[in-house]
Amino acid sequence: MSILAQSAAEETTVYLWDNAFLDSWEIPFGAWMDIIVSWTVLNLQPVLDVIEWPFSFLFRNFVVGPEYHPWWEITDMPWVLVCGIVLIVGAITRNLKVGVGLALLLALCGMLGNEFWEETAITIGLIVVAVVICALIGIPLGVLCGRFDGVWNAVRPALDAMQVVHAFVYLIPVIFFFGLGPEPATMVTMVFAIPPLIRLTNLGIRQVPGDVVEASRAYGASEWRVLIDVQLPLARPAIMTGLNQTLLLSISMLGIAAIIGAGGLGLLVFRAVTNLDTPLSSSAGLALFIVAVVLDRISQTKTEEGTVGLFSRIRRAWVHRRDPEILLEGTGTESTDTEAGDTEGVLAAVGTAERTGVLIALTGSVLALAALFLPWGRDSGLISGYGRETDLDLAGQAFNGLAAEGGSFFGVAVLGMSLLILGAAVTTLIRPGEGSRWFGADGALSAAVGLLVAAGAYLWLVPTAPSVAYADGLGAWTALIGGMIGFVGAFVWVRNAPYSPLRPLPDRVSVVRIVIAAAIVGLLVVAGLSSWSVDGRASSVLTPELQAEIDSLEQEAREDSSKAAANAATIGQLIASAQRQDKITFDGFTERGTRFGYLTLILGIAAFLLTLPASGLLGGGDVRRWRWSAAVSALGVGVMLVAAGWIASLVRTSDPNYISGPGAFLCLMAGFLILTSSRGVLREFRRTRVYAGITNPMEHT
Repeated sequence: MSILAQSAAEETTVYLWDNAFLDSWEIPFGAWMDIIVSWTVLNLQPVLDVIEWPFSFLFRNFVVGPEYHPWWEITDMPWVLVCGIVLIVGAITRNLKVGVGLALLLALCGMLGNEFWEETAITIGLIVVAVVICALIGIPLGVLCGRFDGVWNAVRPALDAMQVVHAFVYLIPVIFFFGLGPEPATMVTMVFAIPPLIRLTNLGIRQVPGDVVEASRAYGASEWRVLIDVQLPLARPAIMTGLNQTLLLSISMLGIAAIIGAGGLGLLVFRAVTNLDTPLSSSAGLALFIVAVVLDRISQTKTEEGTVGLFSRIRRAWVHRRDPEILLEGTGTESTDTEAGDTEGVLAAVGTAERTGVLIALTGSVLALAALFLPWGRDSGLISGYGRETDLDLAGQAFNGLAAEGGSFFGVAVLGMSLLILGAAVTTLIRPGEGSRWFGADGALSAAVGLLVAAGAYLWLVPTAPSVAYADGLGAWTALIGGMIGFVGAFVWVRNAPYSPLRPLPDRVSVVRIVIAAAIVGLLVVAGLSSWSVDGRASSVLTPELQAEIDSLEQEAREDSSKAAANAATIGQLIASAQRQDKITFDGFTERGTRFGYLTLILGIAAFLLTLPASGLLGGGDVRRWRWSAAVSALGVGVMLVAAGWIASLVRTSDPNYISGPGAFLCLMAGFLILTSSRGVLREFRRTRVYAGITNPMEHT
């Protein structure tokens, strides 16, 4: 069987089973769409303007305006005000602890540089605008779907198409209709992110018990009152989950939105990928992660608090974007037996031995606070001298623990840990067992070890060069003594604090904890071998040979003025090349560096040894494992403070092109892993409740 082609220059027989047969009957679908798009742009521009107006209005008035910049635009707000707003919103929607943590995280984006802060502000504006418009459209549409089957049957196929079709497919029509910029980018984001909100709102309305709805109608409630007073309040968990999923999917679209001119951190990531710029991609990725954490935690429902991490939630949002109702499973708030019993009994009072430890720790913290106002260094800056050459010669001057040339951020760490011990001591003496976990015995031990390590890390450092005139001050040694006293007091405190587990710990040895602790020691070795300081200053990288070449070029320019411009450009290129390729680095073990690799490795090995009894390898009761875990957690705080103090101190004072190295960052990660490795045990313990008939709450130890 053969079929002739429709028309051709030469008659060719094309068989039905030949692939070439398909060319003879090609459907011009792409041409149809092109004609439709062109006709729409030419004839329906007013309709397109109406569709674009809400997006443009929100962007031009609350994110960034082209002509004027009112104070309420997020890009013109001071960074302190933006962080303050996040703190207030986080405190209202969640709690004060979450609000403060989110504000500090957001401030970290600004510390990456002004460019990153501006793009962070734009990113927040982009996401907020997208989520607001999704909410304005998605929630009412979801309510209609939940109340009317006909609407749901009509909307459901559209939702399936919006989630199945890749964003690139409808990206081109949107560009033709609305051009480039944040408005069309937000439209594309909305198409991708709104379906979970509609689906979950519909599901929440439909899951309201029918007898409750019928009872409200029987009592004479109108359909409007049934919706407002019955269905929406009961569907609130589903609606909030839908908003959270919409927000997460909006964040995942930032990279695609940047392609069509959305701006924000997605644009920085796109630019870094295009130019293979590793520093830019890393910083932009960190800032984008922080923004995701901040917005996710604010929008997260309270029933999900602490149950699922951000990465798992983003993965679940992506996997279940077509069936988001699965995300509602297991979000109940059933009370446990422990929670039900919290209303019985009284928290154990502070005994004599525990009070002694509290008072000793309190004394150490007060002594450390007083030490901050004493001289920590004289004649030069110990820490600031590494990164700022002008601080190498400060003859006759003395600096206290908070000065940039003195204790710098190690002094700030001493201040913070001392105040934490002070707060824990006062809380325990007045209202034992109430308040934050950090105001308990294990929190005080972490603060005491952190105080001791922060003061010791400052004294561990040596001047950057043997010829530098520097002398330690009385303040640093006083802070170290205060840290020792605080540690002894916290040790006695933990030893005698009446704590008990919410549920018995597993009897088996936690091999995973031991393996993780050993891996952390290996990570600290790698961190010590990595660079802790990177010196790219011209005064450091110019070798005698390079300096001679530069002098020759300068002499040639003086002799022949016509070569001045070309030689100046050549000199600039030579210096830039040297700063880029010939940077001077010092690892954590070298004598000319910080030598923090030795200190953190000692702390890491100690944490590994303490992990053995904390994991149950040496036996012992639950309370003993809690004490060992508290000590491991405290060492993790100490490791983190060493790295964080070094990084923050250089950020505060160093010259351009002198920065901390990746070794400090790896050390910071290792300390965090040590801290979190004990979290599972520590969160199971609370101050013991004393019930009738029990006279010794510590009998189980």
